[in-house]
Amino acid sequence: MHKKRGWGIASAILASAIAGVLWAAGALAAAMVADLEGDVRVEVAGAKSRALVPGQRLDSGSRVTAGSGSRVLLRFDDGQWAALHENSALHIEDYRFQPQAPAADRAIFVLLRGALRIVTGALGRRNPEAFELRAPKMIVGVRGTDFMVAVVNPTYLSVLQGTVTATNTGGTATFRAGDLGVAADDATLTAAIQANALPAAASSAFGRLGALRLAPRASSGAAGKVTPPQVGQDAARRARELKEDLGRDRAKEAADAAREQARDIPSKARVK
Repeated sequence: MHKKRGWGIASAILASAIAGVLWAAGALAAAMVADLEGDVRVEVAGAKSRALVPGQRLDSGSRVTAGSGSRVLLRFDDGQWAALHENSALHIEDYRFQPQAPAADRAIFVLLRGALRIVTGALGRRNPEAFELRAPKMIVGVRGTDFMVAVVNPTYLSVLQGTVTATNTGGTATFRAGDLGVAADDATLTAAIQANALPAAASSAFGRLGALRLAPRASSGAAGKVTPPQVGQDAARRARELKEDLGRDRAKEAADAAREQARDIPSKARVK
């Protein structure tokens, strides 16, 4: 009897430990690879990098690198989207999102090189102070937004929607939809600039990233490979079209049957 009770207690402890490990592993999960092109790799905790595949889950602490002619689209657990341009590297330094625990929110990213676009999700809307994108010469904060950053020495910023702040030792500057900015160095306040002041590399990266359909507010000039949000919209549209087609087909069948019946009435009358 005591032996069985001992086994029962041990089993309960083991089950609890396994559940704890699984919960911890799940808590570390940050994002899913929604779409990619070319050579995109991930490295975690200094381990050897490996190629990413669509649908793969990424943990907090992952470093994602897109090679020449490559790009990757990540969807985070709070609904945030991140599009990494070619020849770029992003470190997901610390990401935590629990729908029922806003106080635990944490989203710290480091753009090591290249260009990136982010459309914030639930975390950025409900707890914007928990979001931080670090790039050379500036740290970007958000207020529920869609923005891009390109490291071309210096670092450039473009806001598509909402409001962002750019902070360095020179102070904090605020940028709104349609604004462009540049951080010349760590000690100089990020300054507003005109589009014609963008270098070709930054202008090209912003053009390509800005054309991606990452949210309901899609750019009208979107081009390139279809991304998951667009797939969903296209599927819904096609479903409506099919429904309308079926309705037209049924109406046509009913009309044909009515005409056929009308033609048969005179012949039946003659037979009588």
